[in-house]
Amino acid sequence: MSYRGVYTARFDKRYKTFQSMQPRIEKVVEQILANPYERTERLTHKSGFNLKGCRSAHVGRNFRIIFVICAECRQEPACEYCFCEGLTDDTIIFLTVGPHAQAYVMR
Repeated sequence: MSYRGVYTARFDKRYKTFQSMQPRIEKVVEQILANPYERTERLTHKSGFNLKGCRSAHVGRNFRIIFVICAECRQEPACEYCFCEGLTDDTIIFLTVGPHAQAYVMR
């Protein structure tokens, strides 16, 4: 199955601030679009935030991409970041990217 990426304003802004990481971020984004279930982690509660329905992928040892797969987050009623209305199930929404502590609190 082929997936389509949608990028939030938060993701775009954060991506631009990490110029030295951009090639690695792009590589992981490509891997996620090819197979979002491989080498990613389903999230629940992190740092007091409800991230049910979201997934995380490692870019580096302390760097993460947070995203949702529309087909998956629609099945999770507690998902606060399912912005999939009007999008197909094969859509992946990239929510944020950054160092571990900042990514999980969605800052």
